[in-house]
Amino acid sequence: MENQNENNDWKNREIGALWRKNGKNQKYLSGYVKLGDELEPQEVRLMVFTNKYKSENEKAPDFVVYQAAEVGVQKQAVAQKQESSEEDLEELLK
Repeated sequence: MENQNENNDWKNREIGALWRKNGKNQKYLSGYVKLGDELEPQEVRLMVFTNKYKSENEKAPDFVVYQAAEVGVQKQAVAQKQESSEEDLEELLK
């Protein structure tokens, strides 16, 4: 029974999760943290990379955390870039 209470305590304090990923150049962690209050938590997507400059400065952090770009925002940016390229091409062909 005590073990179950312990598990519930950890579950209640959980604010996110990270997964190991294999990138093109290095391994990294990807996941989310929940911010805000219990009624309206906001999930913030994260990416965590090892600090390439750690060897240059021993006081530098071991890892660097970035907010991941929204997938919809990325798709929209790509679409806008494609539209812009198509418009540029049309201008050249006139």
